[in-house]
Amino acid sequence: MDDYNGPALKLQKTLLNLRRERDKLTGEGKHDEANALAVSIARIETTLAQLPGAFKPETLQ
Repeated sequence: MDDYNGPALKLQKTLLNLRRERDKLTGEGKHDEANALAVSIARIETTLAQLPGAFKPETLQ
């Protein structure tokens, strides 16, 4: 099986950056843009939660 730890870490970093951007937009009063980003983040997190255990690297939280 391929080693997914590297890509999983990059995905975690991307999600963290998306959350930071969402919070920044909220702070700037750009609520519509922040809400749209929140929907995308939630969609990614839902997809990750539905992955079978064999595809969830230990690094992915």
